[in-house]
Amino acid sequence: MSLEEKVWRVIEPRLRDAAEIVAIDDVLHRRVAEGRSPPTLIFYHWEPSMSIGKPQAYTDLNVEACRERGIQIVRTPGGGRAVLHLGVKDISYSVIAPSNGLTHLQIYEQFCKRIAQALEKVGLPVEIDNINDFYINGKKVSGNALRLDNRAVTQHGIILYEPHPPELMVELMNPALYSEKDIPELKARLTSIREVAPQITMKDLITTLRETLTEGKYVLGQLTDEEKREVTRTRKLYQNPNWFKGTSVRGLCWLSKGEPRGSLRGR
Repeated sequence: MSLEEKVWRVIEPRLRDAAEIVAIDDVLHRRVAEGRSPPTLIFYHWEPSMSIGKPQAYTDLNVEACRERGIQIVRTPGGGRAVLHLGVKDISYSVIAPSNGLTHLQIYEQFCKRIAQALEKVGLPVEIDNINDFYINGKKVSGNALRLDNRAVTQHGIILYEPHPPELMVELMNPALYSEKDIPELKARLTSIREVAPQITMKDLITTLRETLTEGKYVLGQLTDEEKREVTRTRKLYQNPNWFKGTSVRGLCWLSKGEPRGSLRGR
């Protein structure tokens, strides 16, 4: 799967609810696998939400605190750990393409290299750690997860554009996993684009990611009417985060607890 061999459809970001976003990724993943949709790079701003990976236990979250805060909860069909999304304070992306028999490692190496190049182009001294995480000055700014089968891959990730309060992250997680004692460590682990380089706009970031991930070979587009109909049907499934009974204790993307890193990834 070579980026240079493809012309990508790029869909620009707008604010969407959590179930719609997961449904879009799921529909496009299946359609790309079947050859019914083109390789697609899509950007998202999530309405305030907590997303958890397919294997992750629902009880990793403080469900009542999420409800009180108006935070949507959604389970994705891919891997990863709990992630807090806060509208235009962060930018998420999904890279959806034929998998062509590549492994998790090969896919991460290809796409994460492109993402790192994009961040470097806008002037960020980024480093890749653990294959799929991005750090600036020793602090994490981005995490990625993967859904992979024998015909398609979806790599989805988030970049923190503005600070995400560690206090809120801890509040939204199960108190048996996290407490106020974890807040200083989260603060020491996390950073955001605005904290490092406030001159970089969200537009700068998205434009550079778009150009670099696609090697400039793309067309701006939207979901087709047929895709939208499939998304509407699929969205109903993802409105219930218990569509799958995850059992893996995983914790936060930014400060994991429970299962060791990489276990059950992508299942």
